[in-house]
Amino acid sequence: MDCQAEEHVVLNVNGTLQELQIKPSRTLLDVLREDLNLTGAKLACDNGECGSCIVLLGRRPAKACLLAAKRAQGKEVTTIEGLARLSTAHVDSGESAWAAYHPLQQAFLEKGATQCGFCIPGMIMRASALLIKNNNPTRAEVVKSLSLNMCRCTGYMKIIDAVLDAAKHLRSNAPPEAQPFGEGPMVGQSIPRLDSPDTVTGAAKYAADLRMDGMLHAKLLRSPHHHARIRSVDTSEAKALPGVEAVITADDVPGTLFLPNCQPQVYVFPKDKVRFLGEAVAAVAADTVETADAALARIKVDYEILPPVVDLMDAAREDASRVFDHTPNLWGPEEVAQGDVDAGFAAADIVVENTYSVPVREHAAMEPEAALAYEEGDDRIVIETPLYHPFVQGQLSIAANLDVSSERVRIVCPAMGGNFGTRGDTLAAVVVALLARRTGRPVKIVFTRAESLLGSCKAPAVIMKYKTGATKDGRIIALDAEIIHSTGSWAPFLIPTTTKGAELCCYETLGALLSHATGPYYVPNVRARAYDVLTNGPRCVPLRGTNGNYLPLAYESQIELLAGQLGWDPLELRLRNVLEVGSRTHVGQVLEESVGIKAELEALRPFYEQARERVTTKRDDHQSPWKRGLGIACGWRNIGYLNTMIGAAAELLEDGRIRVLAGSVEQGQGPITVFAQIASDELGVPLESLEVAIGDTYTAPYPVPTFSSITTVGTGKAVQLACERLKLALREAAATILGAAPESIVIENGTARSKRPPCDKLMLSRLATHFGKYDIPMKYEASLKWQGESPNILYGYNAGLVELEVNEATGQVKLLDLVNVCDPGTVVHPEALEGQVDGGVAFGIGCALKEHFHPDNPPTLAAYGLPMSTDVPYRLTRLFVEQPYSKGPFGAKSAGEMPGISPAPAIVNAIEDATGARIYDVPATPEGVLAALKARCRPDPADRPIGTA
Repeated sequence: MDCQAEEHVVLNVNGTLQELQIKPSRTLLDVLREDLNLTGAKLACDNGECGSCIVLLGRRPAKACLLAAKRAQGKEVTTIEGLARLSTAHVDSGESAWAAYHPLQQAFLEKGATQCGFCIPGMIMRASALLIKNNNPTRAEVVKSLSLNMCRCTGYMKIIDAVLDAAKHLRSNAPPEAQPFGEGPMVGQSIPRLDSPDTVTGAAKYAADLRMDGMLHAKLLRSPHHHARIRSVDTSEAKALPGVEAVITADDVPGTLFLPNCQPQVYVFPKDKVRFLGEAVAAVAADTVETADAALARIKVDYEILPPVVDLMDAAREDASRVFDHTPNLWGPEEVAQGDVDAGFAAADIVVENTYSVPVREHAAMEPEAALAYEEGDDRIVIETPLYHPFVQGQLSIAANLDVSSERVRIVCPAMGGNFGTRGDTLAAVVVALLARRTGRPVKIVFTRAESLLGSCKAPAVIMKYKTGATKDGRIIALDAEIIHSTGSWAPFLIPTTTKGAELCCYETLGALLSHATGPYYVPNVRARAYDVLTNGPRCVPLRGTNGNYLPLAYESQIELLAGQLGWDPLELRLRNVLEVGSRTHVGQVLEESVGIKAELEALRPFYEQARERVTTKRDDHQSPWKRGLGIACGWRNIGYLNTMIGAAAELLEDGRIRVLAGSVEQGQGPITVFAQIASDELGVPLESLEVAIGDTYTAPYPVPTFSSITTVGTGKAVQLACERLKLALREAAATILGAAPESIVIENGTARSKRPPCDKLMLSRLATHFGKYDIPMKYEASLKWQGESPNILYGYNAGLVELEVNEATGQVKLLDLVNVCDPGTVVHPEALEGQVDGGVAFGIGCALKEHFHPDNPPTLAAYGLPMSTDVPYRLTRLFVEQPYSKGPFGAKSAGEMPGISPAPAIVNAIEDATGARIYDVPATPEGVLAALKARCRPDPADRPIGTA
């Protein structure tokens, strides 16, 4: 415990003098957040590497998480909350709130650069320091400056554009102009995101920013071993420490179930043994974080260390140490098949057979896990925490652990600092719920970055053995695949559990994985099998997309190798084999509509041909170690799942405004704005008359996960249907008042009128009064359930191109040009979708070149290999092939997870095109590239056609 004497300090923060009594070891970030409630600066990395905590100290950027608060005395501290005051030339107090933004804040709004927003205050503050020093930076200078800050969502491109735009306006001493909404429908317009103003000003509240009177602080005791039997846990000394209110272990959990779709069952705390480094063993609630940490040091755990199995193939061996004593590590196989595979290979002119691998990867959301729990009336417990499925991962898991009904658990999702799959991990939420129920006081927990990296869910390691056969005329006729897939310490499975009417399906079963094994190609003869392997690691879940976004590394490498051996152009070979409307997949699903892959490849063609010419010209330089290459790739993945119930509601408020309620959550992708656009067009009301309430199981009890690209096409459609019902009621009420036929009533610009004379108008507030007077329902609900006999509802497709250079002396890869093509159906918000493309591209880059999690590596984001602004390409072209989907809202499908499919295999293909060296195991680090160069036995790339393997 910290026994330092407090010192008197005076800080000048945002132009106001603050007199404080603080301990000398406290950081400026801690004082800003805890004493002054200035929570815009974030703690995301523990060591100053991420830049989320940046403030200005005078005119220079400072890492508030490392700077002792007392060292800021005598200097002006500016946080994101006070940034606008540094630029007064553009402020006009008589104008709207938009006019009070700093040009950087305004530019971030206008360019759609925010997404989840967690890192954005730090980005803006770093950029402000750059522009104070140099208000005319080059793009390279902006990229270099921002390379000291990390972001997981945005892919950096729009952030860079926003900084350059703000610099332009600072030079002209005029503010960026807020772009007015266009005339006509809202769907299809890039309106400013409705949640972004809070993001750019630091007003958005994430779970770690929340506080309550009397709040306790929780900490977790974690295993120091990969695998060990628990002989005993002694908490007596910890409980006796003054300030400690509760200590809990597995024996103190009233219920049993933790996650309903895992086998063997996952428990909040292990009863018999720990199964991975960093697994939680006990939890403490105390009056301060320091006291809680001190209590952890007093908990004594007697371990019997057991041999771990961390490597996927080691764990799969028959004689391997078992993760669960009475359960084998190897599960499966599950198989799918069609046609006669052996006959197919016998008829093939070319057969290519290889093994590819992807390591364990980290989701690396910039916001570490955090949760706040407290009790409210009627014996209900509330947990405010970021979860992508508040109903199943939240209500169901917490209720089971507390041994109460799910109706007594309320989940509220505050602002969420990214997801990518990790927000299905409910450890933080369950722990604070247990502690709040035990103590009767609010309890908050915030994980450190090291805790998050060691203990959070991971993306699986995968080994993919592919054998592919084709004929000389370019037809792929046979495929045999074996996929070995790590699950960490628990394997997911499909169960028929229901909660509040929503059937729960596991999101990454082997069968669903195998339904994607061929890629977006018609292959008449297929045999594919998959295995799950338990390892001593955290539970594995999908990363930015379910069902194998790693599979394209295998099937697209195979396509490239086939093209080379057949003498076919890689683009033409793909076009010859891709699926079309009416095609039957290898699992028997007939694709009835919205099959955009051929159109995507055709959209890619002109860029491919231009890049091929550039690469050909560059190859004339034989002296440089930099070799240029071109790669393309494509892929597919499902959107949503069968038997998923989706609901929403539209409600007329007493003042005439409309409230839309939905169970989806905002995690940076923009559903608040998208739902408002859909409702605006369906109802005929302006955006300013709408509010959207999502992510609260009490106020919006409509169970639906925010995953698998389901939000726009699924929840968006439910919103549209609910608005249709409300619109019908509004038209009937207006017809009654006006004495007109309901079919003659038009609602537009927030008023109802008859198309026939006298055309009197009624404000919606008048209709609300009418509803109340005659007891007409104000709220209208709608739901839909996707049903069918195929494993997936529909698919999204992605195609991409990468032009790069490889330094054969160092192994360094430099990305020059990237094109990404999606088929989102009708685009609801182009700018938001562009942001999803940018983020997906960055994920693909990380997978191909940098990212690799190993529990024995330093638990930092830099050591893990998170992509930085210097890693993204100089040019990124985003293309959308709009083929409206008949069952989506206004023809929209979805595309949030699709853009990350093609970049990694395209990069790998481009590396081989440049050097003749094939990468089979990603990431292609410089060391990996050099090893591949040594192993190559291919002709000089100058002698090969461009784009061939």
